[in-house]
Amino acid sequence: MKKALCNTGVILLVFLATGLCWAQSGDKNSATQINTSFEDDAQWTFLFYLAADNEQETYADATITQLIAGSARIPNHPQILVLTDRLSETGSEVFEINNGEIIPVQSSPEQDTANGDVLQDFARYALELAVHENVAFVMKSEGLSWRGIGRDNTHDAESRDQLMSTGDLAEALIAAQEATDKNIDLLVLEGSIMAFIEVVYELRDAAPVLLASQSKIQPDGLPWKMVIEDLGQTPGMTNLELGTAITDDHIEYYSDKGNNGAPQFDTSINFAAMTVFDMSHIDDVLREHRLWAAATWPLFDSIYNILPHARDLSEVGGFGEITEFDYQFDIKTFMLEGLRLIDEAGLSFPELNEAVTSYLAAQDELIVYEKSPSDGSKLRAAEGLSIWYPPTWNKYETRDESDEVFGSTIYYEDPEIALDWISDSNWTTYLFEYFDRADANLAGSGVDGDEPPKIGVFKKINLIDED
Repeated sequence: MKKALCNTGVILLVFLATGLCWAQSGDKNSATQINTSFEDDAQWTFLFYLAADNEQETYADATITQLIAGSARIPNHPQILVLTDRLSETGSEVFEINNGEIIPVQSSPEQDTANGDVLQDFARYALELAVHENVAFVMKSEGLSWRGIGRDNTHDAESRDQLMSTGDLAEALIAAQEATDKNIDLLVLEGSIMAFIEVVYELRDAAPVLLASQSKIQPDGLPWKMVIEDLGQTPGMTNLELGTAITDDHIEYYSDKGNNGAPQFDTSINFAAMTVFDMSHIDDVLREHRLWAAATWPLFDSIYNILPHARDLSEVGGFGEITEFDYQFDIKTFMLEGLRLIDEAGLSFPELNEAVTSYLAAQDELIVYEKSPSDGSKLRAAEGLSIWYPPTWNKYETRDESDEVFGSTIYYEDPEIALDWISDSNWTTYLFEYFDRADANLAGSGVDGDEPPKIGVFKKINLIDED
C-alpha cells in the first residue's frame, strides 16, 4: 500500500546519493529561463516510468537531470510526472518536476516494477493527475526486443528473466486508460532494440502513435531538454508532430557523438535511431506480411541459398555491436535485397515482387517517420522496423540453452510472454519451412552423417495450421 511522503529531508538524502537534489517547495528557481517568445500555455502531460531497479539506474538519473534542466528554462513546459524505482535504494518514488524543482507526490515500499500491475497502478494514478488532454507515456528501462522491457533485479532472485512482457505493458496501459477515461496519445519506448514488428503489433491498442528504436538507447537517453524546448515554442503539437520532433532531436543530439569517420575515436555511441509508428495501419501490415511469407516459402527450393545473403545484408548493427544476443534484421532491407539478389541470379518470380510491393506499401503507412545516423555504417540497414530471424533451428529453439549463450532464457514461443505476433502471423511457419530446407540440405546420412535431420522441426511443421 502506498503512503504519502512527509519527510522531504529523507528524499533529499536519497537523491544526493545519486548526484541529484530535490528543491523544496517555495525555493526560488536559480536557473535562468530562456528569454524568448512562447505561443501558448502547455498542452501536454508527460508520464515517465523509470524502471531503474537494474544496471541502468544512472541512465534514469540522466533523464531526470534533463527534465529538471528543461523545465527550469521553459516557463510553459509540459506537466511532468515521474515514477522511479532504483537498484541502490529500497522503495519507489512518484514526483512531479515543475520549473526545475522536484516535488514529492507519493512513496511506496519496494515493489516489482517489471510487474504490469505496478505499471498499471502508476499509469492510472498519473492519468488522474494529468491536467492536459494530450498525454505522452514514456517507458524507460532496459529493452530486450520481443522478450520485453523493464528488468527488475530486486525481485525473484531465482529468475534470470524478470522482465515486463510487451503484452503486460499493453494490458496495463489499456486498463489504465479505460479506468480513467483518459487517453495516452503517444507511447515512447526508451529502451534498446524495441522497434520489432513483434513489439509494435503487441502494442497496437495501447496508443495511437508509438516511438521505438532499432538500435541502442545510449546512457544520455533521449534528449528531453531539447524536446521541452520544442514544446515551449509549439505547445500545441499533435502526437505525430511531437514524435517527429523527438526523433529529430535524438538524431541532432547524437550527431556529434560518433567518430565521424575518425577511427581513433570511439565508434559505438552514435547509434541514434528512432521510428514513429501510426498504429492504425498495423493490421494492414500483418495481413500483407502474411501474404508475403506465404508467397515466399514455396520458392525456398529455388532461393534458399540466396536468402542468407539477403538476411546478412539486412542485419541492423552486426552481431555484438548493438546487441550481444539477438538476430535483428530490417524487414524492408531484407525484402529489397532478396529481390535484387534473385534478379542477379537470373531468376524471376513476379508473384514475390508483387507481394513485396504490397507489403512495403503497407509498412510505409505504418512508419510515419524514421531516422538513423548518416555518419557510419553500423546502422546502414535500418529502415525503421526489424524482425527476429534466427539463422538456424538451434538458434530458434533455445529452451535448453543458458542465458550466457543466448542472453536470455526466454524463447520465442514462451507462453509467459504470449506474443500475439506468434499466434496471428504465419512467421513461425515461414521459419520452420526455412529450417526444414536447411536440415534437408545438410542431412548427411542419418545418425552417422555430419548433420542429421532435426526431427523436432519436421514434427512441428506438421502440427502447424497453414491456413
